[in-house]
Amino acid sequence: MNRERSFHVDEMLSASWDQRLAVDLASEVEHFSSDRRCTIPELRTFFAIKCYRDLLARLTTAREGKTSFDALRSVAREMRQYALERPALWAAGSRTSTSDCAEWRASHGELCDLIKSVLAECGVHGRHAEDALDMLRSLVRGFAVHQILGSFLDVYSYDESFERVVEIYVAGVGSIGAAAARARRRLRRPCAPRSRPTP
Repeated sequence: MNRERSFHVDEMLSASWDQRLAVDLASEVEHFSSDRRCTIPELRTFFAIKCYRDLLARLTTAREGKTSFDALRSVAREMRQYALERPALWAAGSRTSTSDCAEWRASHGELCDLIKSVLAECGVHGRHAEDALDMLRSLVRGFAVHQILGSFLDVYSYDESFERVVEIYVAGVGSIGAAAARARRRLRRPCAPRSRPTP
């Protein structure tokens, strides 16, 4: 038997994830001009650009004075912190824009370039850097969502757990960088001249 049930807004927003998303979006919409009518795609683009710009500033600061793997660890930590503090903006920035926009492309490109420059310091370039960037974004978003929802069992410290996750990721990036460096060295080695057979 199917019974109809009515929900109140407070009840609908009682889950921590939904509540955080709603509060985060509401705080940004408040700053939007009330004179301007916006479509959902425009709002998504606006929130994504806001995410990219905010995150770029925070990652730039997090990276200051650090290089290579130390910079990568710092960037990963700051990405998680941003995802926890601004879950709706993080979610908006994690989606592909539904409408093409030069501003969205530029902001997205700047953020990706910053992270790829850190990966380059770790010896990871090209397709490997693209994959490592996607993995980092997935890792941070997945961990943050699980933390907000409290869906990890028996976690005594999310910070310590995340640090172990980051170390595993850094080790993987390091092995890719080392393998690429070995391949480059092999390509640079001069080939030994072949000896001519004696007649």
